Formats: sequence, C-alpha cells, structure tokens
Amino acid sequence: MIAVLIEYIKIRIHFVQLIGLTILMSILVFSMDDALNIWMYSMLFLVISFMVFRMLDDAFSVKIDRKEHPDRTYLNPNKFKSFKKITAIIIGVYLLGVGFVFSSACLIILLLLITSLGLYLLFGEQLIALKLIPLLKYPVLLYCASLISTNEVEIGVLISSFLLMAGFDSFDRVKRNSNHIWQPMLFLFFGSVFLFKPWLNYIDILFSLLPLLIIYLIRNKSIAPYFSITYYPITYFTLTHFII
Repeated sequence: MIAVLIEYIKIRIHFVQLIGLTILMSILVFSMDDALNIWMYSMLFLVISFMVFRMLDDAFSVKIDRKEHPDRTYLNPNKFKSFKKITAIIIGVYLLGVGFVFSSACLIILLLLITSLGLYLLFGEQLIALKLIPLLKYPVLLYCASLISTNEVEIGVLISSFLLMAGFDSFDRVKRNSNHIWQPMLFLFFGSVFLFKPWLNYIDILFSLLPLLIIYLIRNKSIAPYFSITYYPITYFTLTHFII
C-alpha cells in the first residue's frame, strides 16, 4: 500500500501548486490582523485537507479517469484495491487528527465527508457530478479555516471560492477547444461578482470585467487558468485590506 501511496503522490500531488492554491484560498477568508501562527496553522490544515479530499475524489472518479488519464497507474485494477484501502486509512487518521487538534471543525468536516460520499454513491456515474462534487470542499474547508480567524467570513466569499475553482477546472475543456472559453469566463464572472459586490459600488464591476477580457485574449495560453485563479483572490485581498 505504501508503494501505491508514493506512486499516487508523485502523479497527483504537486506541492508547489497545492501550496500556491492554499495561499490564494486562505487570503479570501483571513485578515491582516490574524497572527502569523494562525495563518500557518490554518494553511497547514487546508493543505492536508485538500490532499485528503483529493484522494477521496480520485477514488470515486476511477471509471472516468481510467479512460481519460491512462497515466494514472495507481488506478490499474491490480493497484486500485490498495489505493482504496490507503485512502480509507488516511481519511480515518485525518478525522481523528481533526477531532483532537481542531475540534470546532470536526462535525462540519464529517458532514462534508458524508455528503460527498452520499453524492458519489447516488450520482457517481454522471460526469457533471464528478466535476461538481469535488468543488464542495472549497467553501466548506475555507469556512472551517476561518473559525480561528478574527475576520468574519461572508457567505458570498465562500460561494465565490466554489465558482472560482469551477472556472479554473473548466479550462480543461478550453485546452481541447478554445471555443469553450465562455464556460470558465461565466464561472469566473459570477464568482467575482460575489467577491467585489458591484451593486454597492458600480465602478467595482471593472474588477470583474477587465480580467475577463485579458483571459479571453490569452485563452490559448497555458497561463490563462493560473492568471484567473491568482488575480481574483489577490485583488480582493488588496481591495479589502489596503484600499477600502
């Protein structure tokens, strides 16, 4: 099982991207007034949580991934049984750890886990469900992380995290056909609306529309999804803590 876990980590866990994503997501819910140790503790929680729930998501998307990602060798029938076992063990250890170290979030995470499992069992054969269920973890885990922050997180920011990640993931279709650029742009637009709330100040709609123009112009570039997932959290953090 250890060999399969190491193989999985090499294929699926890109630590630089994971840490970058964690930083970008955390600045949506944390405040400059939070102590450094709170930031570090919460980001460690998010990194571990993102990895654990990714394993869960990968375990349930096996039928699709075997066809679309033959390079994911841990999904081969002779290895997948071991992968399921190690995933179950890691989830169990994770829940115990959260219960001891972060008890205030334990029940919420348990509900997220049960909900995800239920949805996979009910709708796991449908491609759209396999795309949407993994996105549930972002608003829920960000809310859990915010429990130790001095910043009171807004529901719109949590919804935005779901939509921004949906937009980021939608770039997979754009890589195959650039005409599908409307899909991530739509997710990103609505995600940014929840962040910048242009109904309070109409000029703020520019923070939503201008980057979409840039994204459209660079839609065929590999940097496009990374620009989108970087721009919105950093701009929101800057406006919230340094300008507004």
